[in-house]
Amino acid sequence: MSGKPVIHIDVVSDVICPWCWVGKRRLEEAMREQKDKYDFVVRWEPFLLRPEMPEEGVPRPPGFPSESAVQNLREAGKTVGIDFTVRSQRIPWTVLAHTLLEFAKETDGGQMQNDLQEVIFKGYFTDGLLPDRENLLKFAEAVGLDIEKAHSFIQDKANQKKVYDRARYWARQGVTGVPTFYINGQSTFSGAQGTDIFTRMFERAATKFANQKLEIPANI
Repeated sequence: MSGKPVIHIDVVSDVICPWCWVGKRRLEEAMREQKDKYDFVVRWEPFLLRPEMPEEGVPRPPGFPSESAVQNLREAGKTVGIDFTVRSQRIPWTVLAHTLLEFAKETDGGQMQNDLQEVIFKGYFTDGLLPDRENLLKFAEAVGLDIEKAHSFIQDKANQKKVYDRARYWARQGVTGVPTFYINGQSTFSGAQGTDIFTRMFERAATKFANQKLEIPANI
């Protein structure tokens, strides 16, 4: 261990939330700026913005998102190196994607999960690739996951149920919008805030909540 304070960060997110990708990039920028002061442990937690979504997804409604919303999103994306193309014409079911993210976390910890989250975001928001079974396995391969094991894991209904259970857990904790950031077990803020906000939260966590970690039951 480095001896530096450990900052545990839980990001409650859905893979169809564009601002979650912006928030991820801003979080990572803040972490790079503060890497000499703290060690970081990041994990992604599931939230279902559309919990009743059918498995096949639904067509994106005409005019959604609005032109002004797309413009705001693109401008924010440019500041963190994201190209929001709005290519996809469908709003997808995200349970399989969250299940794969859980597999990545169980396989190789937070870094592989974080890498996979980035690939899923880019696939959907830049390349227009739905997070369906076929594409998810390609994403899994891209980050070095075992494809056969990944396929078996995401097809397991028990593993999918765990995603629903975790998403409900976060809803019970009061999460209504994403991204929501928990730092050392404390709910800090939601939304894609600037790096200065993250830095202040790191400082507060290091002094007030040093080395505390939110304990979430393995089987909710």
